[in-house]
Amino acid sequence: MRANFLSAAGVLLILAPTTRAFAQTDLERAAARDAADTGRTQFEAGRYAEAIDSFSRAQQLVAAPPHLLFLARAQAKLGKLVEAHENYLKITRETLPPKSPKVFIEAQSAAERELDALEARLPSVTIAVQGAPAGGVSVQMDGATLSSAMVGIPLPVDPGQHVFAARGASAQSAPVTVTVAEGAKETVMLTLRPSTPSAAAAHKPGASTSADLTSEPLADDTGHSNGSGLRVGSYVAFGVGAVGLGLGAYFLVKSSSTRSSSNALYDSYSCNATGSCTAAQQAAYFGKVDDANSQRNLGVGALVVGGVGVVTGITLLILSSGQGTATAQNNAPHLTPLVGFRSLGLAGTF
Repeated sequence: MRANFLSAAGVLLILAPTTRAFAQTDLERAAARDAADTGRTQFEAGRYAEAIDSFSRAQQLVAAPPHLLFLARAQAKLGKLVEAHENYLKITRETLPPKSPKVFIEAQSAAERELDALEARLPSVTIAVQGAPAGGVSVQMDGATLSSAMVGIPLPVDPGQHVFAARGASAQSAPVTVTVAEGAKETVMLTLRPSTPSAAAAHKPGASTSADLTSEPLADDTGHSNGSGLRVGSYVAFGVGAVGLGLGAYFLVKSSSTRSSSNALYDSYSCNATGSCTAAQQAAYFGKVDDANSQRNLGVGALVVGGVGVVTGITLLILSSGQGTATAQNNAPHLTPLVGFRSLGLAGTF
């Protein structure tokens, strides 16, 4: 079906030219037909990059909806959704002249159906800049400078990894790397910080403007700062763990000693023999028992907190060693030990 559709399109370009083909020579129309046939073969073989080249050549020679349709399909297969979206739009927005070839009408109908499916896959990124008015900032995506009008509005992008950066007259941002999934809606925050004196001088009136955002860039310190934060958090966690384990051992030993004292006190009162302990003696004995129980509970609780601290420290240390680029909004983790009367705890953020 697809092969017949495209072959028919090539034939109609020769035998029934529309007003768009009148200016073409026979040689150009023949070359366009051959390029389209080659592109069809490449597309069906999964060689989409080659198909894009062939259909682009055919479209340059003879503009026709079938060429654009297969060009958009090949681009979509390679994840070039922005280019594919624009080519689909060109087909759907074109007003075909009366008595256009049937394959042109069919290509336009197919483009309208496929456009809806593609729009659901097309992701977008909204770029926000802090530290200066957006109009006075040069923003780059993947090394290409964007218009200032693109800042603050959803920007269609291809799925995958993209690097963003911004620079003002005397400030610049660290590069921010974002991996965008199909259909995702992401926001990238670029925070401007004072530039180095050499970078600021480069943007003074009369200074050379050949340098772009890739020259003298700020170090992408987000991952470094987060990695340092994780390491600091791991050290704090290890410290809390050591304190917890130490306190746990101390209170368990203390509990054992207090319980031995309570047993000795019980025996000294001869309560087990006579059963006639006074109220004061019973209060002293049960007071010792309560102290032993409290010390035991504190010991167990401290050991648990200590164990959690050690495990957390190990986890944060592992994470800090593999920390990659992260957004500047991430806060460094921290842990805080909580010690109160007959209580121990651990609080923090990660």
